[in-house]
Amino acid sequence: MLLVRTLLPLLLVVGVVIAVASSPVFKPVLREPATNAMAWTTYHFTQDEKATMMSVFNLYAHIDTCRTLYLSGNISATDPADSTANMSQAFRFCRRGEELYYQLGDVEMISLKDRFITISHQAEKIIVSAPKKLVAPFQLPVDTLMKIWESENYRVKGSIRGKDSVVSLHCANHASCKEYRFVFDPSATALRELYMRMTNLDDPLNEAMDREMRIAMDTWKEGYVPDKLLQVDTYLTGDQSSWQPAGNYRHYELINKF
Repeated sequence: MLLVRTLLPLLLVVGVVIAVASSPVFKPVLREPATNAMAWTTYHFTQDEKATMMSVFNLYAHIDTCRTLYLSGNISATDPADSTANMSQAFRFCRRGEELYYQLGDVEMISLKDRFITISHQAEKIIVSAPKKLVAPFQLPVDTLMKIWESENYRVKGSIRGKDSVVSLHCANHASCKEYRFVFDPSATALRELYMRMTNLDDPLNEAMDREMRIAMDTWKEGYVPDKLLQVDTYLTGDQSSWQPAGNYRHYELINKF
């Protein structure tokens, strides 16, 4: 869905979204909504709603231009229909140019110029493979973004929470996501929290059965990357023909997929 693609820079700044997308809570369900879905009506943003949405677009544009960034926090998800799909895990993410690092729970992924490293702490394994190009979602003009959101029939509300701005989008009869909420510091142009409330297609009008996801940031630092997170010798020693796990990973099993 085009709307989801425009959200990706905000959902995770690449790394976290990849990890979250693999969670069973957020797998797309390819079936028709139940027949008790509410009728769809056409709606156009008011001038106040457009002004509020511009603050989100400005945040989106700013994050898209951050070439060096470190953030950490927690990702939580709940599914009232399936408690085994619930999750709450810490994450870390950093970016330096085209190189990326992210950690979700016991899995780390490091995308470097000359190799891609995946680490499973639970399995005590390091997988090394050829570099992968992680393409960021395409940037869209503001007018196009506005039309996309407007066509989804959301109502927009802006508010203040302490020093932070809060932008909420609601659509009670939306087929996939009834609510988005962005919490950000406008002075630092830093995202604090992203919340999504997704429709249970088996019972679309029952809000108690909606699935929820929350990404909360406790650290957001631009122009900063922690020492060694993007250094290959943190993870490996030797060369391609004789790599060995290094440092804290020295007792892990190495799988070379080059």
